[in-house]
Amino acid sequence: MDPNVQGSFIPKQALAAQARGGGMSLILLLALVIFVISLAAAGAAFGYQQLLSKQINDKDTSLRRAEGAFDASAIQDLVRTDSRITQARSLLQKHISPSAIFYFLSTITLQSVQFSSFEYSLTQDGSASISLLGSADSFSSVALQSDQFGGSKVLKDVIFSGISVGDLGKITFNVGATVDPSLLLYSRNLSQQAAQSASSTTP
Repeated sequence: MDPNVQGSFIPKQALAAQARGGGMSLILLLALVIFVISLAAAGAAFGYQQLLSKQINDKDTSLRRAEGAFDASAIQDLVRTDSRITQARSLLQKHISPSAIFYFLSTITLQSVQFSSFEYSLTQDGSASISLLGSADSFSSVALQSDQFGGSKVLKDVIFSGISVGDLGKITFNVGATVDPSLLLYSRNLSQQAAQSASSTTP
């Protein structure tokens, strides 16, 4: 067989051209699919944006209708009233009632003990410093009164000093203590008074 004779009658150049043509068609197909997906995504985003715009407009219309149903002057009056109530509540919570100290002392002072002098001063943390001058029938009464003051939850740093026998045989003494801020709050005392009134009227 002649070595110069070709073994195939199909031209090699035609095969190469067909291979290149198949590759190009695959790329075009992928590009077309990506383009269609992009168009679909853009259409969905545009539709969602239109839906959101419609919902916002509907809610804005509903809000305007709701605002029109109320009187603007009445709303302003309610806002001012609410602001005044809030300020009054804040002042009430911070208001100090020193008379609560007298009521508290009357509940824990023994019958054999009398106080003839009372001084107090408010501190920056809201507590009060008190100083008392008292007299008792005996030293044991002074000791019992000291236990009463020391066992209280609202009195701190209680100090009994200057204990001596007076001219009439009475035992005189001085008391210094710090009153917890909770006892001085007017709102707390008001709540206690309301509870006592309710309990006294209950059959």
